Amino acid sequence: MREGIRAGEVSAFARQAEGQLPVEDLLDILRLILRVEPLDELLQKIVDTISAGFAVKRVSLGVVDESTGLFCPRALHGYPPERALSIKRHAYTLERMKTDLRPEFKIGRSAYYVRAEDQQVNYDDEPDYIMNPELVDTIRGSASDWHELDYIDFVMTDRLGNWIGWIEIDEPTERMVPSKAVVDKIQILSDLAAIAIENANTYDEAVNALTDSQSYLDLIVHDIGNLVSPMMYYLESAGFEETPEQRRKKQVKEATAIGDSIRSLVGNVRKFSEVRASAESTPQQRTNLGPVLRECVSQLRRAFPDREVAVTIECPEDASPVLADDLISELFMNVLSNAVKYTPGHKAEIDITVVDGYSAVTVAISDHGRGIPDSRKPYVFERFANRPDGFEGTGLGLSIVSLLVKRYNGLIAVKDRVAGDCSRGTCFEVSFPKVTGIASDGMYTRTGPPLGRNA
Repeated sequence: MREGIRAGEVSAFARQAEGQLPVEDLLDILRLILRVEPLDELLQKIVDTISAGFAVKRVSLGVVDESTGLFCPRALHGYPPERALSIKRHAYTLERMKTDLRPEFKIGRSAYYVRAEDQQVNYDDEPDYIMNPELVDTIRGSASDWHELDYIDFVMTDRLGNWIGWIEIDEPTERMVPSKAVVDKIQILSDLAAIAIENANTYDEAVNALTDSQSYLDLIVHDIGNLVSPMMYYLESAGFEETPEQRRKKQVKEATAIGDSIRSLVGNVRKFSEVRASAESTPQQRTNLGPVLRECVSQLRRAFPDREVAVTIECPEDASPVLADDLISELFMNVLSNAVKYTPGHKAEIDITVVDGYSAVTVAISDHGRGIPDSRKPYVFERFANRPDGFEGTGLGLSIVSLLVKRYNGLIAVKDRVAGDCSRGTCFEVSFPKVTGIASDGMYTRTGPPLGRNA
């Protein structure tokens, strides 16, 4: 127990606050946890309850973002709106969390009291949490006095003991250090918040799985249903004796094309499912994009034997490697196949340019096809996106591309090959973070966080 909250050293404010947690507020919190959703409402309810029940003027609650591994403030009480918005833009690494919350600061099972005198590092984010700057240089009068730079953190953990968030007391109403009894009761709310966060994550995973399953089912029912009906019509018509031979051949050819579309649909659904299922289980390795792109071009020519596919590749011999796995070929093949499909005429011209930038390697794939209007560009990566009139397909190809780009922590953009004139072709630009070295576990590491994130 730290000196500031020794047994018997309880302020009048603390004694008053110890029995002020309304039962109805606790029941509301439990109801929200049992409902699982919405998480933000629950987290805000918890910080509001702590403020009202334990005379805390300012309190904040943060949660780990599973996609980045960074801890971000999610709910606050007692801060003006603009200040609260600024605080929510902050993000903290697990390393910083554990550096700040050292074992010697522990005052409870997972509660840490960090006094102004114990803080060795001044962080850029501190001014956002300071509401009384005139008190920063004030000398603490007694061990039970609260200093402007003091804070108490309650670390939230999952069932495996991993840190998943925190509740932070930033300023008690009477500026006195809370008693042990108050700390223990806030600890209970911290434990409830941890349960809620785990439940919410589990709920989201289940909903995503159900959504994906329903999407696959919708795709099968809708697209295969649309394909089977005309195929049966053509096959049945081909069996009539009065049908001329030329017409019969045309109908069989149409039916065969539809069969190929069904096969492609099933293959894309399988690919999409495999990419989602293997997102975390497949290790990524140091990959040079030049050989990958050249092999994809060879596959592209084999996939379109009736078309003249002319491809130019500009790739530096010493282009930096990226982290990827075998599925990166699926990413490029989907983009390249679209370039051929949406180019009218017999010849399809494609230009591939690899640019080795400061922290990323960018691959630009440009075609000379019919292009994509500005009104459709924002939607091309959506699952089951509408195809242009006269073109068959499932609408899954570019959604697979988008999923794989996220898998490799990259970015993708679609633009006109000739700026301002969509009719002269399309350019897809895919950027991947560079590989920097080898981590302590033997795995390769990227230059930084996922592209497009400020971590």
